[in-house]
Amino acid sequence: MATTQRMTLQATQRVQEGTRPSRRLRRQGMIPAVLYGKKTPPVSLLVDRLEFTKFLHGRHGEHGVLTLQVAQDGKPVETPVLLKRLQHDPLHGEVTHIDFHAVVLTEQIRVKVPVVLKGDAVGVKQDRGMLEHFLREVEVECLPTSIPNQIEHDISQMKIGDAIHVKDLAVPDGARLLSDPEGVIASVLMPKEEKVEEVPAEAVTEPEVIREKKPEAEGEEAGAEKPAKDKEEKAPEKGERKEKQ
Repeated sequence: MATTQRMTLQATQRVQEGTRPSRRLRRQGMIPAVLYGKKTPPVSLLVDRLEFTKFLHGRHGEHGVLTLQVAQDGKPVETPVLLKRLQHDPLHGEVTHIDFHAVVLTEQIRVKVPVVLKGDAVGVKQDRGMLEHFLREVEVECLPTSIPNQIEHDISQMKIGDAIHVKDLAVPDGARLLSDPEGVIASVLMPKEEKVEEVPAEAVTEPEVIREKKPEAEGEEAGAEKPAKDKEEKAPEKGERKEKQ
């Protein structure tokens, strides 16, 4: 957990301020910036975009103290600062503004440091568990010169059900963890069961047989109606019975 090396970044004072001048300066390859601090009044600055990009790549991140060199009255003035805030263009992702925070090297400060997990958990590699990384940054208090670039933790021995907490992290001498000690950094969870969808067996149905109804013969129809007529004919009326008697 080596601390970041002190690197130097050059800046110039900005004379013109406002939205339109800032847009024009960005088109010219400059990034508007501001320097402020507890004992430093706000100063508007400009930083070369190409140099700032190289600077970020060279120091492998945004954490740690850097030396900001600003020309004042023809003389370079060096100030130890932290990159407090970077604003990005939402469409292209380019840095559009930088906030530098001046620090006093003999006074402790609070900063957030990234947590990096090293190794492959045995619970993931052998038992097909799932590694969940919850807290990716922790807050520490230390001198500006002792800010770690990152805090590493070996997870190779983690089994299913194991978890690491903030209190399990090792920080360099002179630094103190401020985040909740019981905060969960990462844990290895049980593998998710693969649900196999059961395809219901298709019900076997017999094909429906459509039978045509054969038309009945005319004679049969006539015969079916004839008995009914005969009954009507055989049934004598009451008047007829009396006459016979």
